[in-house]
Amino acid sequence: MSKATTKRLLIVFFVLETLCATEALVFEPLIPLASIIYPLGGLAIAVLVLFLPKARQSFSIQENIHHLPSLSFRIMAVNIMCIELFHFSNTWISDAPLDYHDADMLPIMKIMCERFLSGHWSQVYSPIPEIWQGVQPVYLPAMWMPFCAGVVANMDIRWVTAICLAFVFVIFIFVFHPSHQKKNSPYIIAMAFVLFWWLSVQQEYGLIPYTEEGVVIFYYVILTLALLNGNIWFIGIAISLCVLSRYSLIGWLLPFLLLLLYEKKYRSFFKLMLTGAVALLLFMVIPFGWGPFQKLLALPNEYIDFGLRVWKDAPIVFSSGLGLAKFFGPQHILLQHRLLIILTFTIPLLFVLIAIWLKEKRSYPIHNIGLASFKLSLVVFYNLIDVPYNYLFYTSSFVSLIMVSYFVSLQEDVK
Repeated sequence: MSKATTKRLLIVFFVLETLCATEALVFEPLIPLASIIYPLGGLAIAVLVLFLPKARQSFSIQENIHHLPSLSFRIMAVNIMCIELFHFSNTWISDAPLDYHDADMLPIMKIMCERFLSGHWSQVYSPIPEIWQGVQPVYLPAMWMPFCAGVVANMDIRWVTAICLAFVFVIFIFVFHPSHQKKNSPYIIAMAFVLFWWLSVQQEYGLIPYTEEGVVIFYYVILTLALLNGNIWFIGIAISLCVLSRYSLIGWLLPFLLLLLYEKKYRSFFKLMLTGAVALLLFMVIPFGWGPFQKLLALPNEYIDFGLRVWKDAPIVFSSGLGLAKFFGPQHILLQHRLLIILTFTIPLLFVLIAIWLKEKRSYPIHNIGLASFKLSLVVFYNLIDVPYNYLFYTSSFVSLIMVSYFVSLQEDVK
């Protein structure tokens, strides 16, 4: 299969994946079908990336004779997106004051930030009597720490989410080179518009007014960029931020480390381990001790009970969005949870082993194994997650946006 055909298929599956996570959710009869197509589209993207040239993302802007027009287009696009994000974020923030009765995630994190900034580090993970008569904070440090900027600036902390999404758009617009693929560029631009517009205007999904997911999306996009670039220090820092915010890539870490050993990148292996250990010590163990860390490690054991409560109190969470949980039902939630754990760790590993076998034994032109397996790990984790809140799926969607934008806009003479 030619690289041009591979790129066209990549676009097709990216369009399907994006539409399933956005417009298809408006039509209730389509939701079960979208819940199946979405993971299949993500799987296809991961597989196709293997057969494209090795990623060598550079941070310099090189557009030959199209340099100035392209730069002007990018600056204009960034300005428009920032204005759009500011407008809708301001609307949501004004219309929906921060209230733990609506969603308690951000109010909890705000108090964690206030405790941290006041120097009461030992109390950051203590119960919060102001919320639900003593709720226990369960958020990882890289998740809530960015919101300290909002507290310090004395502004609504939800602006941090909006700023993170703006940074994500900047990354997209500078990774994507529309002048290299004029025929395919409109599809990428259209899907990027759909993603950002959807998150801006769809109140029921509430990513900006009610959740912290903009920070997670930013971290995972940064890791995608790092994997495209290949700098191991950059990758290590990005992995640390991802793991210390939401550990949806947990099943990918071992296969990626094994991949480094297989490629005899021993220095990279030890640099990655060193970066992770330092991040864990600096952001978790030293300021907060082992106690909160151990409690956070035990959280997955509580997901079954939490899932049963949501099935009882808010079954619409399962029926109105993506995720395979709707096909299991509350009576099979234990089976679903076990599959989540087993497949999260086994599928990325098998994927990497099969890719290596095809490359070594069958002489297939396989590249980008680490990046492809990263995408696959997100597909498995999010689609089997116990309680599939819709806002969770956009991390994987934005990872696809950056990956596909980069590979589609590669010039044909890149080997």
